[in-house]
Amino acid sequence: MSGMHADSDRNAHSYRTRRGNILIDLLLSLWIVTLFLPMIPTLVRFLSRQDWVMRSAQDQIQLQQLRRLLLSSGSIEVHDDQLTFDAEGQTRRLVQNGSWLLVQPGTWIFFDQVESVRFEQRQSQIWMHLTGERGEWEAIVGDAG
Repeated sequence: MSGMHADSDRNAHSYRTRRGNILIDLLLSLWIVTLFLPMIPTLVRFLSRQDWVMRSAQDQIQLQQLRRLLLSSGSIEVHDDQLTFDAEGQTRRLVQNGSWLLVQPGTWIFFDQVESVRFEQRQSQIWMHLTGERGEWEAIVGDAG
């Protein structure tokens, strides 16, 4: 019987050791998670900024395309809420339609999520002031001819 008793002592000791290791592993895991909790808001801000950077790059590409279109135009008329210009043998307008800034006739959308847009001529440059869900910004879109 002493052999069986020794085996059961070893099993009990092994069980207690395993139970102790699981508890230590669990506490260590909780400690590591607790260390990283304060970093979550920073990570969320960083990821949202990445979206802003990508959106900003898209806006810059659209702005360059708009500048090229207006550069190829013969003349540009500046109104407070729209630009009128000739392109491809047709008179076109750059206007806000709903939440889009687009060229009419047609449906060439330059910017989306637009709340308001204003155009103005400053000396020989045409400026666009755009307000959208991502904030406000101004840009030179062309020359006044």
